[in-house]
Amino acid sequence: MTEEELEKAVIRHARRRKTFQEEGLSENDAWDLAEQMFDRDKDPLDDRRICFECDNYNTLKKTCKKLVDKMGYQQRPLRFILQRCEFFQLKGKK
Repeated sequence: MTEEELEKAVIRHARRRKTFQEEGLSENDAWDLAEQMFDRDKDPLDDRRICFECDNYNTLKKTCKKLVDKMGYQQRPLRFILQRCEFFQLKGKK
């Protein structure tokens, strides 16, 4: 990793931690999740994501546009868990 790449990774880590804390994670949990994502970003074979990275995640309602129950209600996803989701669509990519 070059010095420039490392600098960008540190900025991304701090931004993620801030977002996670604003969304309700403790400082330690936010740090741990940002670390997991840092490790994930280094591994090209790791395709796990969190809901905040997905275009289907509604940040105001904290629900997923694609996850619905049998009655048609949008469900609350596992927002802070790295996971593979068949509905994942990277924000900003259409």
